[in-house]
Amino acid sequence: MTSLNFHPTFAISKSRKALAAVALGALLTVAGCSSNESTSSSDSLADDGASKPVIVVTYSTLGSIVEQLVGDAATVTTLIPDGQDPHVFEPSAKDIELLNNASIVVSNGLDFEEGLEETLENAKTAGVNVFMAGDHITVRKTSEEEDGHTDEATTDTTAVKEEEHGAFDPHLWLSPATMLEMLPELSEAVGAAIGTDLSVQMETLAAELTALDSEIQEIIGGIKCELVSGHDEMGYFADRYGCEVIGAIIPSFSTTSEASAGEVANLKAEVETHDVKAIFTGLGTSPDVAEQLAAELGVKAVTLSTHFLDGAKTYREFMLRMVNEIAEALG
Repeated sequence: MTSLNFHPTFAISKSRKALAAVALGALLTVAGCSSNESTSSSDSLADDGASKPVIVVTYSTLGSIVEQLVGDAATVTTLIPDGQDPHVFEPSAKDIELLNNASIVVSNGLDFEEGLEETLENAKTAGVNVFMAGDHITVRKTSEEEDGHTDEATTDTTAVKEEEHGAFDPHLWLSPATMLEMLPELSEAVGAAIGTDLSVQMETLAAELTALDSEIQEIIGGIKCELVSGHDEMGYFADRYGCEVIGAIIPSFSTTSEASAGEVANLKAEVETHDVKAIFTGLGTSPDVAEQLAAELGVKAVTLSTHFLDGAKTYREFMLRMVNEIAEALG
């Protein structure tokens, strides 16, 4: 019979180590469960945030309409920061990633976001849902298109404008009636993209835009509304409210164009002929040029925020501020 050597001290030591190991394991298990529960809760919150649809709108005045339409049903992010010229803004890699991951992108679409055109086109090709407001309104065209000229020189000029900046006026947001025109299609497209019926919100917003339109009509109706602007941006506004566009410092829908000496001379003559009271200028137009021109003509130079909210909390506030500034300058 083989004799087994038994060492009590060694056995007790092993037993204590085993018990310690079990206790430690239990402690780690409890701690692990607690940690997992905490992570799970955090992940759940993150998932809740991540699961909220993201709508990317290219610029703030259009973004304000979308925000009011969707309320808390989605997160609305404006791509072009207020103060930057939408005509020349170019996206960063982060901007492109944001666009590509959006539930829907809402843009102007009438060659307005010139530096974004390729990015938006690539996003559409990749399957991103892109809603272009300009596809759902009655679009203002260049005078050549409106007049129906077909002579060779005019056709060439129009072709150049179409190639460079498009033949269509992109400044659609300067008329609440135009925004109202595209609202049903916007509501349907955004609602489908975020999985929410927006019909009630659309009716509320439509009523507010209709009331705003009437309010602007009343303000502008009491003045002789002749407009000279920084670039050709006031067309929708003028058409809706009975104003006359006398001209623009930059006679183009885009701020990326430049005026020739002859065009500036023609503008001066028009201002004098019509006895215009003010020149309105803003984003994309040199304030020095506007002030010099106004001084030469003996009229006021008034800066307007026409392309972005500029501190206004809502589209309505933005429009009424602009309209009141026009009325004050021309009244």
